[in-house]
Amino acid sequence: MELKILKPKESALVSKITVHKTGKLGFSKGAMEQLELETNKFCKFGMNEERDLFIIVSKEKDDETYNVAKAGDYYYVSAKALLEDDLNIDYRSKDTTIFDLFKTEDKKIMKMIKRVITK
Repeated sequence: MELKILKPKESALVSKITVHKTGKLGFSKGAMEQLELETNKFCKFGMNEERDLFIIVSKEKDDETYNVAKAGDYYYVSAKALLEDDLNIDYRSKDTTIFDLFKTEDKKIMKMIKRVITK
């Protein structure tokens, strides 16, 4: 039997955004790398017609952007109102909410798929 070996094409780092109990969205190392947060200091969140959630990163600030802040080696976004009002997520819950990030055709836009770890 002959096998075709599949080579890795992407970073092995997990790309996700975690909802913290403080109402902040924390980026994993993989997300920081994929979103290039060292240079993209702002982001927006949007939904399509199917209510899929997306994050869009930018180097430019406007009236729709959130500031991407840095604490130590990690980046985060303060997003209490977004979480509660727009996404109906109780960030104070004992459950952990995570958004896995997936590439789209546009390098600056990533799809966010929500999963909840119930405690």
